[in-house]
Amino acid sequence: MYFELLTRFFIGGAAIAGTTWIAEAFDPKLGGIIATIPSATIVSLLIVGSAVGENAAVDFAKGIVLGNIPWFAYIFTVILLTQRIGLTKSLALGLLVWALLVPVASRLSRFV
Repeated sequence: MYFELLTRFFIGGAAIAGTTWIAEAFDPKLGGIIATIPSATIVSLLIVGSAVGENAAVDFAKGIVLGNIPWFAYIFTVILLTQRIGLTKSLALGLLVWALLVPVASRLSRFV
């Protein structure tokens, strides 16, 4: 259990540090593209699959797909509002939009 948590922590930290470095050193858009590499997803799916079984890993993956609905709303809110109200406020509003849409995504899970 602790090994799995440490693995997630280090992979997540390395991904954040690496994409931040790429964004600062080269191009912010490239950093954003690199940030979508599914490293954390791969590790999470492997851990869920080994701990609970492959069917649970499939359900986990379906949850990821559904979780993209509120995430897209969040990121579009940030993109559209940052220049108007600033990054901090747009992040807060984006998080609010995300929180409001999570129950919708959860209800949609019945159909997937």
